[in-house]
Amino acid sequence: PDYRQKDQRLMVRKAVSRLDEKYRIPVLLYYMEEMSIAEVAAVMQIPQGTVKSRLDTARKRLESELEGYFNE
Repeated sequence: PDYRQKDQRLMVRKAVSRLDEKYRIPVLLYYMEEMSIAEVAAVMQIPQGTVKSRLDTARKRLESELEGYFNE
């Protein structure tokens, strides 16, 4: 098994778990459950534009948090 890959997945999972719920839920539904933007919006009962903006914010936060880790 590739331990580095496993370690990376764990780091990403931990970073996602630290996101505020309003960002964490769309990330989990979109990336882990592979739902569409429309499906996430329906489940969360929020507009699709809000889902897109929350995903964008979440990606930026995760990127800055994991930046040093993945750019070794």
